[in-house]
Amino acid sequence: MRILIIYFSFSGNNRRLAEYLAKEIQCDICPIIEKKRRTMLTIVLDMIFKRSPKIEAIETPISNYDHTILVAPIWDSKIANPLKTLIKRKKNSLNNYSFISFCGFDRPGQKERITNQLTDLTGYPPKAVSELKVCELFPSEYRDEVNTISRYHITSKDLFKFEDKIYDFLHLIQRTKY
Repeated sequence: MRILIIYFSFSGNNRRLAEYLAKEIQCDICPIIEKKRRTMLTIVLDMIFKRSPKIEAIETPISNYDHTILVAPIWDSKIANPLKTLIKRKKNSLNNYSFISFCGFDRPGQKERITNQLTDLTGYPPKAVSELKVCELFPSEYRDEVNTISRYHITSKDLFKFEDKIYDFLHLIQRTKY
């Protein structure tokens, strides 16, 4: 099966995840690049006003692949806007896809909201959705501290801590028939 990973990363955490996945399953990888680097303020404003940021065109033809893994942050229980922009552009090519994210917090119902949002954007449900929650790396008394969680940079040791969840995600993708 030919797999393509498309990722967006603001802090570098989801880039690291995408690179790890690409190395593990020996597949192609393609970043989503914003035309203009934004700040947290502009990201929040984009979310409030439902604006779509401008991104560079992706030259890799998604239709050449059997499956696409989308990797991006989750902001306020929503898919990061640059990924939404890409999905809107490429939705006709995204009928076999999955989503995985390093996200900050454990919010009830978030996985279902993300699944529904992806389905609404593409017209097809994802084959798998996985959230790797940064807050799980901290003792319980620090799991709700926004500054601690949002500024954290994932390490190789952290990836190892999520290895079982990552392999469960990859197993779901690889056992799906196309």
